[in-house]
Amino acid sequence: MSLPLDDPIVNYLYGLAWEKAIERLAEPPQSRAGPVTKKEHLALIAALADFSAGIETNILTATYYACQFQVSQAEIGRTCGISRQAVRQRLAKATAIQEERKRQYSYWNYDYEEYDDY
Repeated sequence: MSLPLDDPIVNYLYGLAWEKAIERLAEPPQSRAGPVTKKEHLALIAALADFSAGIETNILTATYYACQFQVSQAEIGRTCGISRQAVRQRLAKATAIQEERKRQYSYWNYDYEEYDDY
């Protein structure tokens, strides 16, 4: 697999990740251009993993709301270059997250045990 090093989005995200990795390091990096040491590489990987989690969350949220607005799973799949099965899996995951969030923050889910004396 070749890396798309001429892609401006890839380069931009790499630069952001490297800035975040530098913040994680206890000492200044050996090079401002990119990681050189083992610790610098690990810090960069950790920053990229954080970005990846954030991007995945945004993909799940966008998929969920697209389906709420009657965008078909087939259209989402064609746009993203993934199968309808992959879209269904993302949608199921996003729906489960939304349902869990609703359950956690529902009005009737609060603990009223401390008010039993009234």
